[in-house]
Amino acid sequence: MDLSDEYALNQIKQKLGGSIKLRSKSRSFRYRLHHKQGMLTIINLLNGNCQNSIRLRQIEKMCNHFDIPMKQPKRLTSNNGWFAGFFDGDGTIDYSFKKDYPQLTISVSNKQAIDCEIFQKIFDGKIQYDSRLNTYKWNLYSYEQILVFQDYVKRYPLRSHKKIRFFLLDKFFKLRKIRAYTHPPESKTYKAWLLFEKEWKEWSLPPNFIEKDTL
Repeated sequence: MDLSDEYALNQIKQKLGGSIKLRSKSRSFRYRLHHKQGMLTIINLLNGNCQNSIRLRQIEKMCNHFDIPMKQPKRLTSNNGWFAGFFDGDGTIDYSFKKDYPQLTISVSNKQAIDCEIFQKIFDGKIQYDSRLNTYKWNLYSYEQILVFQDYVKRYPLRSHKKIRFFLLDKFFKLRKIRAYTHPPESKTYKAWLLFEKEWKEWSLPPNFIEKDTL
C-alpha cells in the first residue's frame, strides 16, 4: 500500500497480527501474514463477502486448502461497506481544469470489467477501457452522482489516506460555486482557493519522507 497508508495497515495488523515492512524501491508498505490462525480468521471474514473476481479464485484455493466450504458472494447493495474497502485499494479522487473549470472525478480502476460494473450498478457513472494501461475505469463526473457516493462514504468511512480528500469535498464545491479560482490574487477568496489546493495536494507524504528499513 501507499506510504500514506501505514495507519490503515496497522488497523489490519492489530486485528489479525502479521508484519508490515517498507519496500524502499517502490516507496510502499507490504503487509504479510503467515500464521495459521490469522489466515483462518481472514478466510472466515472474506468467505461470502468477497466480490473481486480474482480474489474469489484465491479464496477458493484457501478454502480448499483448509477444507472450509466456499460460500457464494452476497448480493451487494449500497448498505454494504464492501465498496469503501474496494475504493481504498483501487479508487481515485481528483480534479483537473477543463475549459477553466475544475472538474472533479471519482474513479475505480481494475483489470476486470466485471469489478467496475458492480460500482456502476449501484452508483451509476460510466465505464471506459484504457488500452494504454489495459484496465477498465469506472468514473463519476456529475455533481449529483458524486454527492450520492459522498453520502455512502460518510456511512462507510474509508480507511486509507484517500479519506482526506473526501473530507475536503464540501469545501471544494463551495469554492467552485463562487469560482474562487478566478478572483484577484490579492483577494481573500482567491487565497482561500490556494489554501484548499495546498490541503488537497498534501494528502500524501512529501518527497523527502525519511525511509525506515522495517516497522
